[in-house]
Amino acid sequence: MRALLLLVLMGLSAFPAQACDLRTEGRAGDVAGYAEQAGACLSGPPDGFAFDAGIEAAFLRLVNEERQAAGLPPVEMRAELRSAARFHSLDMAVGGFFGHEGPDGRDGVDRIAALDRTALVDFSAENVATVSKSSGRLDPEFALKRLHRNLMDSPGHRANILHPKATHVAFGVVRTRGGVWVTQLFLSLSGTLPEAAPLRLSAASRLRAPRGLEGWKFVRFDLVTPDGEAIPAVNLSAQNGDARLAAYATQPGEDQLSFYWIRFLGPAVTVTP
Repeated sequence: MRALLLLVLMGLSAFPAQACDLRTEGRAGDVAGYAEQAGACLSGPPDGFAFDAGIEAAFLRLVNEERQAAGLPPVEMRAELRSAARFHSLDMAVGGFFGHEGPDGRDGVDRIAALDRTALVDFSAENVATVSKSSGRLDPEFALKRLHRNLMDSPGHRANILHPKATHVAFGVVRTRGGVWVTQLFLSLSGTLPEAAPLRLSAASRLRAPRGLEGWKFVRFDLVTPDGEAIPAVNLSAQNGDARLAAYATQPGEDQLSFYWIRFLGPAVTVTP
């Protein structure tokens, strides 16, 4: 489920990027190049744009207070997910757009797959919101409370915040003198890879069995192509370009002759010869 919220006080403004190049025409088409470009912007955002870890931490507190009041378990902050949330907020702030899809056509699912390099995901959801003014400095406490209240007053955003399947969360907050942008990412974490998946997967790559599949027996890794075709990862020659890693797992069925199988989707990779 996706939900977005636009809250404008006195108009929206953004500043041109300097050190970090977020122009659409300069972006890599493959997921490996995209992740590398995103990493450069995350480590050095343009002048006038800053990530706000304090507001991000405050959002976690407010979200878990809402979940507790609704009788739901708290969500846990996932550090590995924060890059996907922060990059989209930065992209919106610098590019002057607002929505779930970036100018390169990637959405929240794509960003999670590209920038969280260890997650096996069963469910994900994204909220985006902004509050801005035309001049002066926006008080962070006011922005936090106003954004959170408007998110909770919106049925789609509220449903994501209170989704019963959500186990982990990350917040990406970007502040400028003229506004605050937030991306909230919720997911259900089915398991994790023991180390980050390589951005470029080749026959020389080695992948170890995932952790935490909770009763499922890991069988193998598959590659899932953009059109949904599944290819065993040992057969890399059958795929060239981007694909999703997926952990194929089984568990016994209701009798000795039956079993269940599942495919947990993981990070995106660029397959190379």
